[in-house]
Amino acid sequence: MGNTERLRNYVQIGAAVLQNSYFFKGLKFCPTPSLNCYACPLAVTACPMGSLQNLILKGYLPLAVTGFFVSLGAAVGRASCGWACPFGYVQELLGKLGRKKVRVSNEYGWLRYVILAVTALALPFILKSPIFCKLCPAGTLEAGIPLALLDEEIREIIGPLFWLKVGLLVAAVWAAVKIKRPFCRFVCPLGAIYSPFNRISALRMEVHGKCVRCDACKEICPVDMSIYEGPNSGACIRCMKCTGCSAVGVSFLGKEIIKAGREGRIGRAAYDRQR
Repeated sequence: MGNTERLRNYVQIGAAVLQNSYFFKGLKFCPTPSLNCYACPLAVTACPMGSLQNLILKGYLPLAVTGFFVSLGAAVGRASCGWACPFGYVQELLGKLGRKKVRVSNEYGWLRYVILAVTALALPFILKSPIFCKLCPAGTLEAGIPLALLDEEIREIIGPLFWLKVGLLVAAVWAAVKIKRPFCRFVCPLGAIYSPFNRISALRMEVHGKCVRCDACKEICPVDMSIYEGPNSGACIRCMKCTGCSAVGVSFLGKEIIKAGREGRIGRAAYDRQR
């Protein structure tokens, strides 16, 4: 495991703990950068998708939440998906259980936008109900199941919706074992919101001409992409795992953080420690 990936693991664990630290409840009005159910018994902050839907169904223009999305997206693109999302981290851990992966093209990432438009925007407005929250597997894992286990009154009113949620969670878990971070790539509406900002964000991925296009980066990439094909495409979650190769770098506001084309290993030899 390279230094960047080791740091990312620590940050992901820390983000999950901070967002679900239980003891301080004073930030429920403030959205977290990633998908994290505010109904979770341990949750400290609000889920941005939950905040968005609840404002829409009440007939408000979600200006503050939209500003939050724009500010974060313009700064770091989808980096919060790669560094601060508890459910994304769970998917990566599940992915370690299945060595042979089913390859699914990132071209199907358009499905995220359909789910965003239908379940997170249109249906909440029409039905006056946070539809995505009711179906979200992250919410089921973090809130639905824990609340049912902790509260007898909730267990007594469990109905078909709960078992539908559990079924969707089981499907998401199974998919995460077989496919690299499938929920993030093809389902997550928050990822759909952040994705377009990758092309204009202050945080940039860069690929130097010394890249040999061996696709070793794709093998270790959590979202199964070759970084040289689109270093700032909407598919990239900015995990920076590919920076183990000296041909790949990162900049912020034009200043190099990790220099692309620096001295060092390139191609497959660069990722030996990450396999």
